[in-house]
Amino acid sequence: MYLNDRNASAELLHYRALSRREVLSAEDARKLKIYENGFLGECLYDKLFDETGHDNLYIFRDVYLASGKSGAQYDSIIIANDVIAVNEIKNYSGEYYYKNGRFIKNNEVVPDNPFTQVDRAVGKLYRIFRNAKITVDIKGKVIFPNDDFKLYSEDNSIWKNIVIRMDLKKYFRQFKESYNTEKAEGLVSLIREHITENPYFNGSSNAERVSTGLYCGNCGGFNLIKTRYHRQCVSCGMKESNETHMLRVMSDFKYLFYGEGMTRKSVLELIGNEFDKKVVYRAFLKYCDVHKKGNQTYYTFKYHDFDDAYKQTKKNMKHRDYLT
Repeated sequence: MYLNDRNASAELLHYRALSRREVLSAEDARKLKIYENGFLGECLYDKLFDETGHDNLYIFRDVYLASGKSGAQYDSIIIANDVIAVNEIKNYSGEYYYKNGRFIKNNEVVPDNPFTQVDRAVGKLYRIFRNAKITVDIKGKVIFPNDDFKLYSEDNSIWKNIVIRMDLKKYFRQFKESYNTEKAEGLVSLIREHITENPYFNGSSNAERVSTGLYCGNCGGFNLIKTRYHRQCVSCGMKESNETHMLRVMSDFKYLFYGEGMTRKSVLELIGNEFDKKVVYRAFLKYCDVHKKGNQTYYTFKYHDFDDAYKQTKKNMKHRDYLT
């Protein structure tokens, strides 16, 4: 069973929010494509795992584990009996060659080596358990879930370390006879203690570059007609409540200016003063945590992102959204 949700990463949400409010540079567009593709591969991995079944397992998804002053990102950690499997998921497509310790596509070396990444992740996990004086067997695999992926290599030693799409369900089925043990529960508890935010992402936008105002959640247009409780898109007819727009604004702010606390002034500037400051303040009190530092008050969004907040709160909203 999954022990946590798989959410879009802070990096992906940053570039998504940025793409809605400015024309991305070629480099930013490239990064957005990489993060989107990676997230699609992780979701495909989850879908195939769901189809095979995993109620007898403990599975962490997309977590960052800290150990001392360093740590590592984990796409999937499977705890089966007293054994741990670390899966590094790569949504590669097309033809790749593995030669001299490198992945090569179109005669160009892939910058990040998946084998190095999974080895590093396994090593960090061993350190966590060693520090707790726990002996455990940890196995690492690189997972390629895309059925358009092809890999060629004369190095036969690599095949035991990878799982391609056609073998993925077979790989999942090997865990069917596993069961949760008291030791497995202890491993889960120790992993939980080391989960933290990824400290290496500190993306923040230039406030002067991003477009201000409210935009349609359906088509992204900024041309909206104001009514008492809604904004209606001129382009597609989508009618969204003011509350929905405020959720989207707070989520955008969280990832556009990552690590910065929101204030009424900063949010009003982002939305071009489209709402009265009382509307913003009420949204802060309802959907944010309040922090005080001296005479300064700032707010942080309680939810992972807009989708998470909307899913949890829409049934309690007074005014619904609809496409006219």
